[in-house]
Amino acid sequence: MPAFTAPLRRRGWLIPLLLVLATTAIVTLLFVLRPAPPESQATEKTWPVQVTELTDRRHAPEIRLFGRVETPFQTTLTAAVTADVESLPVLEGQSVEQGEVIVRLDDRDVDLTLRQRQANVTELQSQIDQERRQHAANQQLLDQERSLVTIAKRRLEREQRLGQSDLSSQSQVDQARQALASARMTRINRELAVSQHEARMQALNASLERAKAQLEQARLDQQRTAVQAPFSGTVTDIAVSPGERVRPGEPLASLYGNDPLEVRAQLPMGQLSLIRQGLHSDAPLNARLTIDGAHYSLRLARLSGQVNAGAGGVDGFFRFRERSPALPLNQTLELTLTLPEQSGLFAVPVSAMYQGDTIYRVEEQRLRAVDVTVAGSRYVDGQQQRLVRSDALSAGDRILTTALPNAVEGLRVRIRNQAGDE
Repeated sequence: MPAFTAPLRRRGWLIPLLLVLATTAIVTLLFVLRPAPPESQATEKTWPVQVTELTDRRHAPEIRLFGRVETPFQTTLTAAVTADVESLPVLEGQSVEQGEVIVRLDDRDVDLTLRQRQANVTELQSQIDQERRQHAANQQLLDQERSLVTIAKRRLEREQRLGQSDLSSQSQVDQARQALASARMTRINRELAVSQHEARMQALNASLERAKAQLEQARLDQQRTAVQAPFSGTVTDIAVSPGERVRPGEPLASLYGNDPLEVRAQLPMGQLSLIRQGLHSDAPLNARLTIDGAHYSLRLARLSGQVNAGAGGVDGFFRFRERSPALPLNQTLELTLTLPEQSGLFAVPVSAMYQGDTIYRVEEQRLRAVDVTVAGSRYVDGQQQRLVRSDALSAGDRILTTALPNAVEGLRVRIRNQAGDE
């Protein structure tokens, strides 16, 4: 019995061992005979993009500017006389025509002064007339007095001859001598009066001119009690009220002229040379703007004579080609200035610009970076296009217009049309 059980034990552990060996052989055989996996190949991604084809033509760059409304005619009216404010026919914000009364002052005080000045003129005119008549009388009396001197002289000579003959007394001779001296003194006074006529007339005429000037001043003061608009415009301020006493030089009202209005805008330094050339050419530099849906045309009239501290350009003054619209002073406006045409410029969409001075040309489905110089912009149907220049560009080049966040030199792209078809 023990001899029989020993072979059975040996076969009990041999069978599991054979199973393990068989399993290992099968796994090894399967591993060796497994099919080789397909090799994976890395594929480069292709980006669908849109492009625009460059056309060679002349373009006129445009600049968007922001300006404010100004006017060369802006004034503050002041009182010319001391008077009370009588009435205010116009209030702040109202439009006035040239010569229209804005502030009316009480003219009674000025009227009294005017009457006094008129009386002075009348009095001096009377004095001049009296001097002329007196001069004519003096000339006639001078002839008479000269005759009296001659008569007195002959009488003295006669008395002296009679006295030598003892036919006349010494007292009669003295009386004749006294009469001659008196006649001579009267003649001298009359001659002096006649000789001083011209000086008296000059003094009287000077006084008359002074009185006339004062009269004219009084008349001007009377006219200035009705404070009028020196030009057509809009009243911006009324500084007084009825019943208020004003003195010469005190402000009464302020206004600005409606025509011509100007738009003052800062022009960039980089375009200043081209703008100056345009100003000195026969073709004016034009600008346009839109106000409440209405379109207006302007022209660049002149440049400022100074550059403000910290400014990035020179101020330019634009004038409306037609009658200026009714605009409040200092209103901010956006306008577009058109510069002279230039050759060698290409128009590209804003989306084609990268880093401000780089565009990408598509060559053999690859992006090629091109550095450009921006000459300005233009606006077509409200859409902005950038005008660029580069010796590396030519007509017919296809320029990337899709805004790619990862646009780099050599990026693989695929051109698609506007509809998105491949």
